[in-house]
Amino acid sequence: MIRGKKYRYDDEFKAKARAHQFAFRENELNDFFDEKNPQVILSPDAAKQGLIFCDIYRELIKSKVKSFKSSVLFSNMLRSEHIPYNIFIPLEEDLDAAVMLFNEIIGEGILKINHIRIEFAGDADKSEYLNDGTSFDTFIEYVSSDGSIGGIGIEVKYTENSYPIGVKEKQDIENLDGLYYQITKKSQWYNSILDTRLFIKANHLRQIWRNHILGYSMLCRGDIQRFHHVHLYPQGNKYFHEHAIPEYKTLLTKCGKESFIDLTYESLFAMLSKYFRSYKHQEWLKYLQKRYIVK
Repeated sequence: MIRGKKYRYDDEFKAKARAHQFAFRENELNDFFDEKNPQVILSPDAAKQGLIFCDIYRELIKSKVKSFKSSVLFSNMLRSEHIPYNIFIPLEEDLDAAVMLFNEIIGEGILKINHIRIEFAGDADKSEYLNDGTSFDTFIEYVSSDGSIGGIGIEVKYTENSYPIGVKEKQDIENLDGLYYQITKKSQWYNSILDTRLFIKANHLRQIWRNHILGYSMLCRGDIQRFHHVHLYPQGNKYFHEHAIPEYKTLLTKCGKESFIDLTYESLFAMLSKYFRSYKHQEWLKYLQKRYIVK
């Protein structure tokens, strides 16, 4: 492995993000390149220290991680698994500001935030929802101004795009008596002519759809009475910005579009700067900008 190596499967944004994270690793974390830890992979010692997390909130974040070890979550700077911790766990420090933030995002009257959860798929067994491995990277549970319980399910992407379908997932989508089909139709979030079997081949849309209907399954079960799905990604990730998101929106009815929000890192960070204004928060926001915004 050589310094600055280019990878044949990197698209334009991923190549830039790889170089960006490599520079951050060396210049900000002082974790230097060697043969065993190429470019965006932290060294074992750096991973064990939790250097993938924001230094200002590192101990708080580590206390929220169920199993702390040197894995992809704690070592690969290019993947998105760690990003929800860096963006959303610090919100716990000022829930009043978080209320204002999410009121701006969803445009509804949030009175109080109850929980901020990472990797959340509901409180009940998965058979009560989609009976699969779908989960939200972040889930915000809140109390609305009318006293009802609402949820915001957030999917966080960085350089990722699509994924190949699995055998069970394909079978579940093909089953028109199954949960995927029944929940999709019941939601009335999708155009009546939609054939859910579209998602067998639509690798670029399938995860967005599954996350969206996971929220509806929570509504059906009575866990929440309101739901919005937020798909968060960097503006430079053209796969979502110019391709997957616009196409997905064409599948939605009016109420489906009202429950779906696409949001860029750039827009979110600008919103955060309006509501999180302490010196500590400003240093955290500088970190987020420096860490994730690729120019």
